[in-house]
This record gives sequence, structure tokens and C-alpha cells, in this order.
Amino acid sequence: MEMAHSVEGRVPFLDHHLEELIRSQPVTQKIHGMTEKYVLRESVRGVITDTVNRRQKHPFLSPPATLNPNEKLSTFLQDTPRGPILAAIPFVNQKKVVGLLDSLNTMDEGSRVSNDQVLMTVANACVLQERFRLAA
Repeated sequence: MEMAHSVEGRVPFLDHHLEELIRSQPVTQKIHGMTEKYVLRESVRGVITDTVNRRQKHPFLSPPATLNPNEKLSTFLQDTPRGPILAAIPFVNQKKVVGLLDSLNTMDEGSRVSNDQVLMTVANACVLQERFRLAA
């Protein structure tokens, strides 16, 4: 249902016995070195491929808006941080954000993609500030 509406959802394990067992486990059973979800991975080792088992978690990211400067989202990412909304958020340096925005057109594609999520986070903060006046 979530994917049908373009929403990423993660359904939790709802068995309270499982939740109680996992909660009682030491952290070393949950995170083993750099491997997260260690007990879960070990429990399905014989069912999934070794490639999937060893793979690190990776977040779902939106397509990079900075690669398509003529689209609405890119325009939003360029315009929103330049206005008074971002200026009202005390923990963000608006001049540095605007400097980053101004330098996008000189960056290679990889650098644009790397900075896209930073700019998306700033835009999200602007939306939250505008809607809820969190930094007032």
C-alpha cells in the first residue's frame, strides 16, 4: 500500500515476544563491529545470499534535484533558502548555504549529487520553520 502511493514504509516486527527478546539482547548482538542487525542477519544466513547478508544498509534517497535545474523541485531548492525563512533558523549559516547554491553550476555531477541531500535537509528545515515556527 505504501509503495502504491510512492511512500517508503517499514513495517515493524509486531510480535511482542520477539521485541522483548531483542530488547534483552546486549548491543554486541545487535551491532557486531560495523554490521547492523547482526542477530537478524545471522538468523537468515541460510535463506539469503551472502551478497545480501554482507550488504550495508542504505537509505532511500529522492532523485537528485540539483541535476535538473529547470524542474520545480530544483527551483524550490534554489529559492527557499535564499529567503527570510532560513534566516529565522539560528543554527544554519544562510550565507554558506547560498554560497553552496551559487556554486552548484560549477560542480561536476557527483558533487551536485553529494550536496543534494544537504540542500534537501535545509529545504525541509525551511518548510518546518514556515509551517510550525520552530525557531521563533
